[in-house]
Amino acid sequence: MERFSLSVDLSDLQSRLHPLLHTISTSSLLQNIKPSTTVDGLAVLSFLLTLLVYLTRGWIWDKADPHYNVYFERPQVVDSASIGKTTTTRNISRRLEEGGYECVIFWGSQSGTAERFAETLSRECYLHFGINALVADLSEYDAESIARVQPNHFVIFLLSTYGEGDPSDNTSGLWEWIKQIRDKGREIGGLRYLAFGLGNSNYKHYNRVLDVVADALDAASASALMPRQKGDDANGATEEDFQTWKDDVFALFRSLGYGEQEVAYQPTVTVDFTGQELQGETDIMTSLHHQQSTTNSAIVPLVIKKAHELFSRGDRNCMHLELDLGNSDIVYKTGDHIGIWPSNPGEEVDRLLDALGVQHRRQETLTITSLNRSLKLKAPSPTTLEIVIRNYLEICGPVARKTVLDLSQFAPTPAARATLLAFGQDRARYERFTAGTHITLARLMQFASPNKTWDSLPLSFVIENLLALQPRYYSISSSSVISPRRIAITALVVNKPLPGESPATIHGLTSNYLLSNSALASNADVPLPTYQRISTDAHGTVPGTRILAHIRKSKFKLPITSSTPLILISAGTGFAPFRAFLQERAKLHALGKPVGKIILFFGCRNHNDFIYRDEIEKNQLQLGDNLEVLTAFSRAQGERKVYVQERVEECAERVIEALDQGANMYICGKASMAREVDGRLEDAAGKWKGLADGEVKAWVEGLKKRGKWKADVWG
Repeated sequence: MERFSLSVDLSDLQSRLHPLLHTISTSSLLQNIKPSTTVDGLAVLSFLLTLLVYLTRGWIWDKADPHYNVYFERPQVVDSASIGKTTTTRNISRRLEEGGYECVIFWGSQSGTAERFAETLSRECYLHFGINALVADLSEYDAESIARVQPNHFVIFLLSTYGEGDPSDNTSGLWEWIKQIRDKGREIGGLRYLAFGLGNSNYKHYNRVLDVVADALDAASASALMPRQKGDDANGATEEDFQTWKDDVFALFRSLGYGEQEVAYQPTVTVDFTGQELQGETDIMTSLHHQQSTTNSAIVPLVIKKAHELFSRGDRNCMHLELDLGNSDIVYKTGDHIGIWPSNPGEEVDRLLDALGVQHRRQETLTITSLNRSLKLKAPSPTTLEIVIRNYLEICGPVARKTVLDLSQFAPTPAARATLLAFGQDRARYERFTAGTHITLARLMQFASPNKTWDSLPLSFVIENLLALQPRYYSISSSSVISPRRIAITALVVNKPLPGESPATIHGLTSNYLLSNSALASNADVPLPTYQRISTDAHGTVPGTRILAHIRKSKFKLPITSSTPLILISAGTGFAPFRAFLQERAKLHALGKPVGKIILFFGCRNHNDFIYRDEIEKNQLQLGDNLEVLTAFSRAQGERKVYVQERVEECAERVIEALDQGANMYICGKASMAREVDGRLEDAAGKWKGLADGEVKAWVEGLKKRGKWKADVWG
């Protein structure tokens, strides 16, 4: 790299300075200037030298460094480029032509599932039908270029819906374009497409993104090659629904004249051990499957500065954690989310290494190379096998039935193969089996072959069939006004017992990871997993409680005007963002600002689970009549069972009146609770306001469009 050079072409210098020197020499003004003192002479000389320096900048000195941008590139961006990411245009039509692709598989994903489905579909399209399909992140192409895709190509959409019918972050460009073609009545008759949606029927707007996109394309005269289909994660059926849809897609290909062939396993990545020790440490923070954007911050290490238990008794834990932002550039706003990046527990890491028969190679350096230029690697390279399994793959998740069938070809014994085929070929039987048994890939392998390791199973198969490790999101329970450099999390520790003769428990990955790092005592009556802690400094010399996290912006915000009344409806840890809301309103009230009336609905099991009770009572003293708290206990001994949605229904007339008078309503908690609240308020609105069904819907949609009715919910 070069910042300064003295190599000068004198003839070029003379030609560049000649016009200026001629102007100076012939100027009558300069001819009459005669320095009368030494100071005047120095001033003239200084002027001429300054002029010379200015004219030669960027040519003789301070020449541009062609590699200057490297200083600002994120390492993971460089890595992704080195593994074959060759996108040179944002025009998808041109990209298909230049790359010789027959179709593009667009994915819109918040958790990574749609992306994995896209990669799987692309691989199988090529192996079974020879169809060269481009896997494409929707954010990497201009959505309007989709309209220019030629009829000899086709487009496949895999679109997820989350929250209250919201598109994933990387789908925003498509979402805006769809609105344009819908509102302006544009025609895109040459486009051929297929579409599959990922959603959860517990949510009110189940698979809304798929329906909005497909409806708009159909109205614009695009040709749907087959009816849209939906995956429902309410009962964990997304994998099965995708498999059913994929079978229909392959039937379509056969009807279109594509020849199908049976193929053996062909990897999309190669995994090779180098036989050498890894030089230096893998920077987990910069290598995770994460894309910084206007919505998501960079990943940063945060230290747990404070932790305490919120439940007064019982066999469950609910933690309050405070994370220090330190000197990082990360900022948050009240109502935002924090994404926690967990690691896998040591027991499950060992279980998978044992099943594969590679315990002795856990610390060996390996390289991972992609054989498909459009696919991203799930882990850095080079690295070690243990690092890949512990930090980059979802080894604790359930196994799809399709994976069971694919795994059978590598079974170490005929009996193991027969076991896998029996479950893989019978959907009902496999669903019964997984309902009462905690099945991960390693557990499945040990179940099918308890006495023999899977030596013939390629590591490439493991990497391909396991999801990339994803963050888990929590509503931030602190106020950025009160605590700008410290983030609070309210986390329930999940340990789900399974029915059946052999007791089994599914441990929530991230909640137990946080509990382990918090150093709080567990209230559970079952052994908990153990996790490897991350050191508190970058050099790994200080043991401590550092976790990796990033901030995700949210639209779940307080109104600008503090006098706006609030209706807050929550259950359990859904109270988290409302803790911050109350803190801000109490602070404004203390400063003499006008504060609107707040009605807080809070539901939980019993009085022992009444989280932040002391703080809420303090808020009541601070805010006086401006805060009313209405509780609902569903399992309180000696009391009538009441759920929060029932309490809202009892006060529906007051809630509706407050909404009509300009109040903002916020709902936070499980999607099923939010759907119940919506339904009961809509029924009440029809009754109290005398509205027909269509009028009630219009009333609700109007409130939501104006930001007066907001929800932050999860499955």
